Amino acid sequence: MIATPTRPGLALDRWLLWLVLTLPLAWMTWQYGAETVYYGEYLHWTGVQSARLLLLTLAITPLLRLLPRRAAIRWLMRRRRDIGLVTFFYALAHTVAYLVRKSDLQLIASEGLEAGLLTGWIAFLVFIALAVTSNDVSVRAMGRKWRRLHQTVYVAAILTYLHWVLTAFDPTMGYVHGAVAAVLLLARLRRDRRSATPARNTNPG
Repeated sequence: MIATPTRPGLALDRWLLWLVLTLPLAWMTWQYGAETVYYGEYLHWTGVQSARLLLLTLAITPLLRLLPRRAAIRWLMRRRRDIGLVTFFYALAHTVAYLVRKSDLQLIASEGLEAGLLTGWIAFLVFIALAVTSNDVSVRAMGRKWRRLHQTVYVAAILTYLHWVLTAFDPTMGYVHGAVAAVLLLARLRRDRRSATPARNTNPG
């Protein structure tokens, strides 16, 4: 008989995940503050890491459907909300670095109307809504609305990769990550369509 993890074990498991995922951000931020890392390097790095963690978050459910018996995938599924929150913190660091660097509200507002930055700002606003509601209290309070809200992560993902492509000096990796995200979105839409088909067929003609 396989013993189930205790609550202290689950708490430690979660703590270690946060430590592993946030230590690189803390180290890079410290280096940026110490001026051993340039602004452009820090901005690019935090953006890329956020985009990659976002891709991992989107891939967990499809991976679970493909490999339902894999313990590692089931573990990722249990920690998906945590990975999503860490994704937001990388995006937050990316945004704060930009705001501090510009330090001019008029300039920030004018640049924010450009397609490359507008896509990023809209995606970030969606991420804020998702991060604020990524807790059990919100799940219970919002009911079905919670799931509909969190499905907007696909919209945020598309906008994120558009932001990457439109602002990068070399958008190649942005296209690659965006293509993977598009495949995951299409797989999700296909699954939703299949699950809705039986419900329609049960209705009397």
